[in-house]
Amino acid sequence: GQDAGAEAASGMELTTLFASVDHGVKMQDTFALPRHVESLLALHCPRILFAGATVDPLAADEAEAHDEFERGGSLNRKKESDEIPFVRAQPLARVSARVMRDFAGIELPRGGKVDGPVREALLAFSYQLTIGNTDEAYKAVRAIKSSSVWENMAKMCVKTRRVDVAEVCLGNMGHVRGALAVREAASEPEPEARIAMLAIQLGLLDETQRLYAQCGRHDLLNKSLQAAGRWPEALSIAKERDRIHLAATYHQYAKHLEASGDLAGAIDAYENAGTHTTNVPRLLYAAGQLRELKEYVDRSGHKALFGWWAKFSESAADFDSALEYYDKADDQLARVRVLCFCNRLEDAADLANNTDVAPAVAYHLARQYEARSMVPEAIRLFTKAGRYNQAARLAREHGLTAELQSLSLQAPAQMQGEAASFFEDKGQFDKAVQMYHKSGQTQRAIELCFAHNLFEQLRDIANSLGPDAEPAVFKRCGEFFLDHGQFDKAVGLLVRAGQHHTALELCVLHNIPISEKMAEQMASTVKLDDPTLEARRIETLLKIAKCCKRQGAFHLATMKYTQAGDKVKAMKCLLKSGDSDKIILFAVRSRAREIYILGANYLQNLDWHNDATVLAKIVEFYTKAKALEQLAAFYEAKAAVEVDEYRDYDKALEALREAAGAMERSRVGGREEKVEVRESLLLRNRTNMLILRMMHTFL
Repeated sequence: GQDAGAEAASGMELTTLFASVDHGVKMQDTFALPRHVESLLALHCPRILFAGATVDPLAADEAEAHDEFERGGSLNRKKESDEIPFVRAQPLARVSARVMRDFAGIELPRGGKVDGPVREALLAFSYQLTIGNTDEAYKAVRAIKSSSVWENMAKMCVKTRRVDVAEVCLGNMGHVRGALAVREAASEPEPEARIAMLAIQLGLLDETQRLYAQCGRHDLLNKSLQAAGRWPEALSIAKERDRIHLAATYHQYAKHLEASGDLAGAIDAYENAGTHTTNVPRLLYAAGQLRELKEYVDRSGHKALFGWWAKFSESAADFDSALEYYDKADDQLARVRVLCFCNRLEDAADLANNTDVAPAVAYHLARQYEARSMVPEAIRLFTKAGRYNQAARLAREHGLTAELQSLSLQAPAQMQGEAASFFEDKGQFDKAVQMYHKSGQTQRAIELCFAHNLFEQLRDIANSLGPDAEPAVFKRCGEFFLDHGQFDKAVGLLVRAGQHHTALELCVLHNIPISEKMAEQMASTVKLDDPTLEARRIETLLKIAKCCKRQGAFHLATMKYTQAGDKVKAMKCLLKSGDSDKIILFAVRSRAREIYILGANYLQNLDWHNDATVLAKIVEFYTKAKALEQLAAFYEAKAAVEVDEYRDYDKALEALREAAGAMERSRVGGREEKVEVRESLLLRNRTNMLILRMMHTFL
């Protein structure tokens, strides 16, 4: 009967309520009843009395632990510090009591009572907090001085999620650190995270875990477990829910194990954290386990650990071992440094001359060579390291002009300017001009060219100037070349200076070739609105075209004649070029009678008999030009060729018919007599052709 009663009471809960006229019924607290409780007996503030079976206390605890396990908990889980126990007057008594939540934490003697003012204040606090009136709740309890009461109210705030009230409670408790932590946690976006910080300060670790898990802040849950020393749980959370902090968790765990003296465990944790390359050598060295440390380094095969042992060996003056482990660590700079310290420069040079070596290696060895007055070797290695300033400094100090010039071309502008001054002082003005120009001191370079008649260098400088350069610079350079009879060099500079007329006159007088770029700069290719400017532009274009024609640049002359609007002259220049494809294209696009006739006349000089395309274009051009007499003459010539060269009388007769047709189409006023004469000739030719054809057939 006792077991059945206890089983029947399993799973029950008790809820306490506030009832008022203004706010109705409000829930104040709810909690689960243990297995041995059968019914509510009475409520006498500050206790609630229950009736139940007489149960052995140890058996009751085991049953409650089993229920917790069935609900998904742990058999070994400790009770939270805020769980309120059920107390019996006697170990086997049927009546048990539980202190109300509002009075938990107050030291009460067995059967003792709470003072009336305190009881009323706590009940008023709970009621006002339940209806959401924080100000009145605080007024109700501000006279209470017991820190245990304030702590109990702070724990109530964890359940009611009232952080603002909890700050007041922590202040009255004198818990400054907790109040500061809760205030700093106010920046967390999740309400549960802010409540969890309060629970941490009150020692409610299980409630903290539940809140962090509820809001998904597994990073904070991980930190709280670490702080509580619950490392297996912290690592489990990091592996499953907080992977981004897994390495950091392992590192903190390793530090914990190291402090505990578990070196083997600390090494494993450092390896899992990826921080073993610095921490494991430190740990074993501090423990004086050098042999184990060397074995660990050799076994790991990690370059960083090889480097650590190499540095340790170097500090112990074991240079052979240092070189060996620097080689394993692929630290070539350290190897060169040790070799130079041991005065093994040849071995260091072999290492530095490797094409894959880092610039720092070459630089270090170059400094060693410089210290030993090995200047050529030092310059070579400084150059290989990309330290052109250092190399140029050495070359300048030792008068090595050839090396200085090649180095300065790769050096920064400041170094190039210094090299230019050096060359100028030495009287090597051509090199000085080159260096001044490279360093951006163009004006100084030009002045030197003027002073020492450096024509080639001046032209190179002028050609390298961009379109944003001052026209006066180009004009001055052009006039300099002009004064010294360097007309070919002067033309381009005068064009860039805007002196187009002078440049064109030079081209005409001295037969200086005109490039397409120069021609475009001398005269615009776009028609101008101003009649005066347009007439001047056409005049310039015609002059350029004529000069190009004289120089044999027929394509450029054709282009300029076309831009000037003189297509006939353009066609004549194109005919001189002998470019059949462009001649045909130009005639097709021009659509002018004279152009068509010129094109057809030119095409007659080609092998039209074997190229049907040329033959078709001749007929097409004469037809489009309505030059039917020329077309008839062409057909007559074609007939003569067919007879004289190929003995093809059929094709000759067909050509004569085409010629007769062309003459028939050309009958217009004023030309009848000429046409009749031509027709009589064609008739005679046709008769002769027929006779020849018959004779050829009989023979």
